[in-house]
Amino acid sequence: MLGTAPPPPARPLQLHSGPSAHEQLTRRHPSTGHSPPLPAPTGPAPYHLHLAEVLGATELDAIRRTGERRFHCVGDTGGHHNPIPQRAVIAAMATELEGERPVSFFFHLGDIVYLHGERAIYDAQFFEPYRVYPAPILAVAGNHDGELAPGSEAGSLAAFVEQFCAPAHEPSPPERRPALHQPNVYWTLEHDWVTVIGLYSGVPEGGRLGDEQLRWLTGELRTARPEVTLILAMHHPVFSADRMHGSNLELRDALDACFASAGRAPDAVFSAHAHNYQRFTRIYEGREIPYVVAGSGGYHELHGLGYGVPDTPASFAALPDVTLEAHQHRAFGFMTVTCGPTGAQVDYSTVVRRRPAPSDTFAIRPASSI
Repeated sequence: MLGTAPPPPARPLQLHSGPSAHEQLTRRHPSTGHSPPLPAPTGPAPYHLHLAEVLGATELDAIRRTGERRFHCVGDTGGHHNPIPQRAVIAAMATELEGERPVSFFFHLGDIVYLHGERAIYDAQFFEPYRVYPAPILAVAGNHDGELAPGSEAGSLAAFVEQFCAPAHEPSPPERRPALHQPNVYWTLEHDWVTVIGLYSGVPEGGRLGDEQLRWLTGELRTARPEVTLILAMHHPVFSADRMHGSNLELRDALDACFASAGRAPDAVFSAHAHNYQRFTRIYEGREIPYVVAGSGGYHELHGLGYGVPDTPASFAALPDVTLEAHQHRAFGFMTVTCGPTGAQVDYSTVVRRRPAPSDTFAIRPASSI
């Protein structure tokens, strides 16, 4: 009688799968990979757009009357595979377009459509879902907006430029959302109380900023009005403890060189790419600067954090100047930014039954107020 075969050796117990939060937070993402050339600007340098060129007289009167400017901000919205989360976020944001404190526009942090930025995808993932959101939508592009499908003959960012960087006074088809006239894929939005510098961080994982864009950024920081709230917006995050992408400390170093050369750092940094919400505080030159990841705008797959995250506020020995103040990776959501003459408040809401539910709040203090 044959004996039974011995059981296979037991595998070591796997307590964790995937990277730790510490590993992800300290990633550098060396600048490798193909980066398509940027499209030509559609407006004059230094690529500024004033809010008065975007909003109508009624909206501008409301801002003057209430003494505050309110806008939405989030990224990674494209309803690829499953459009339900995207439409729930849009419905929740639309509830804030009316009332005594109306939101006047949406600043998108990139990855508007998936998986590639072809014009044909915009109908299903942008024009149709946002029919219930009539306020203007401004944007910086994400990596998926600039990626090309295999065999595509379109230029990188061609559809993004058509919608968001249309030449001034070029009419839009009547059946579609009006095109915006951002002067370039990296550009600056101006208002009396706040300036938003928008960067295009490219296609490579972790993001990449070319020398020309870095020189432009240095100039924008140097010449930005000292009394306004200054926000830097781009798709790829500098700091992130998410399980999928993580930080890019090489991007941090490139930006820090611009801050030092200009003699000014932004008052907040907004990004997306990781499909969740994370808020960090960074101590830079004696100031507390919020670095925020808000990529929970509706792409169906949310990204959890790496394992080993302590209770917030969480500190990490390898980055002693950075603290993780808050995070939310189990629900979709968006930011509402309220700007006034002396600073700004940001409210992050998750979406519950197509309505906003408060989740986190923080202040942005201009350097001039410190």
